[in-house]
This record gives sequence, structure tokens and C-alpha cells, in this order.
Amino acid sequence: MRIDSHQHFWNYSLEEYDWIDDSMSVLRRDFLPPHLKEEFDQHQVDASVAVQARCTLEETRWLLDFTKQYKHVAGVVGWIDLKDDKLAEVLEEFKDEKTLCGFREILQGQEPEFMLDPNFIRGLKLLAEKGYSYDILVFPKHLKAVKQLLEELPEMRLVIDHIAKPLIGEGQIDEWAEDINEVAKYPHVYCKLSGMVTETKPGWDSADFDPYMSVIFNAFGEDRIMYGSDWPVCLLSGTYSEVHNLALDFTKKHSATAEAKVFGANAAKFYQL
Repeated sequence: MRIDSHQHFWNYSLEEYDWIDDSMSVLRRDFLPPHLKEEFDQHQVDASVAVQARCTLEETRWLLDFTKQYKHVAGVVGWIDLKDDKLAEVLEEFKDEKTLCGFREILQGQEPEFMLDPNFIRGLKLLAEKGYSYDILVFPKHLKAVKQLLEELPEMRLVIDHIAKPLIGEGQIDEWAEDINEVAKYPHVYCKLSGMVTETKPGWDSADFDPYMSVIFNAFGEDRIMYGSDWPVCLLSGTYSEVHNLALDFTKKHSATAEAKVFGANAAKFYQL
């Protein structure tokens, strides 16, 4: 099974998606499972993990409904308020949702200290107890705090989204590489080979990304990396085909066994699909 471990859906409205500004006009329309299926059919992708784009419980429920309607939507990374004193009660609502893999917060929009709040850490520990995974969406400036966070947590399933968004367009790599290597020392932490093209400008060359992907493969190894398209956000800087092939071509060069893992097996294992 070939799996896209990271994509989004939305019914576009200005009120709910105010982060999509005028420079992102290509995203100002609906992106729903039938639209994604067209891309999957072209690239022989079987299934995806749908990741939250709104920080509401309604979003989590909405995405879960898609897993009941469409076979190619295999799992959901939803949103939940980890600092909620009633988190355990809220999680009870979802206890029978087999396709709810885990949760995510938009940590990239918060200061690094946000994730070190005792209430946030308490919430993550509860997710670990319940068997959920957690997606860590951060910028390079957050990685040192991520390292501190890891020291506070049990060995739960954690994944760094979008290789932590290094500034590829500006060629900044050294500090990011040092920090991502520190995070990768924790064997229960995975990394998504995703979200890279939006960290540079349209008209990029695949060689621009090779140094960054090399760091990721050397740090995490082919058993802890999973392909994600970040569709439709990727459309800001590339087509689905370009994003897919960028990751695929590099993965094939890495080793003969990497493709099956990065493009399916690792995501199936991590998200327990």
C-alpha cells in the first residue's frame, strides 16, 4: 500500500481560513476527497492521512466522516485542546473512532515555550496513555524546545511535520541540521518528508532540496521517514506530481529498500493504519 501521510481538506470560506491571504489565491477553493482521488489515481497512491487545518473539534469530526465515506482516506490527525482540564472526558467521545490516529496543534504559530507548559505536557502524556500519536508542526526556531519536550515525555509516537520547515529558499541549513539531528536521536520520533516546496519560491530546482533530504535520511534512517504531499498547500509552489516525484526520486537514490518504507510501510506502522 502506498500512503500519502500528510494532506488537508477544506470547504473554503474567508472566515474559517483567514490565513489564506491574497498571495495564496490558488488555495481559495474547495479541496475535498474526490479532488485528491484524481491525484492518487495518477500516481498510484492508495490512501492518505488527513491532517487538521482548523483548530476545532468540529474539524476532527468532519475529517473522521470522510474516512467513513472514502476508502482512500485511511486515517485522521485531528485537533484537540491539550490544555483542557476535561481532556480525558473529551477524548471519550472519540474512543471508538478507529481511524483517529492522533492529534496536532499549530505549534509553528506559538512561541517555543508554549509546548513546555506543564498543562500541554500533561495533555501529551494522556494522549500517550490512550495510544494516540502526535504531529509536531514547528519551525527551526522551535527545535531546541522540542528537544526539551522530548525529555519530559514517554516513548510515544511522535513525528516532525515538514522536516521542521528549514529556510530552503535562503539556503539556511547548518543550525537546523544540528538541531534536527538532536531530535532524531530519540528512536520513537519520525519525520515527514513533506512541506518542503513551500519553503522556497516557485521555479525551484530539485537539487535545491538534496542537502536537506540528505540530512533527514542520515538522521532518521529510512525506517522513520514518511512521504507526505502537504496537498493542497503544496500548490503554492508546485503540483502534486512535482512534490511526489521530488521525494520519490531522492528516496530511490538512497537505497533499493527505501521506497516501500517511505511511501507506505512507515506511515502504516506509525499511524497504525
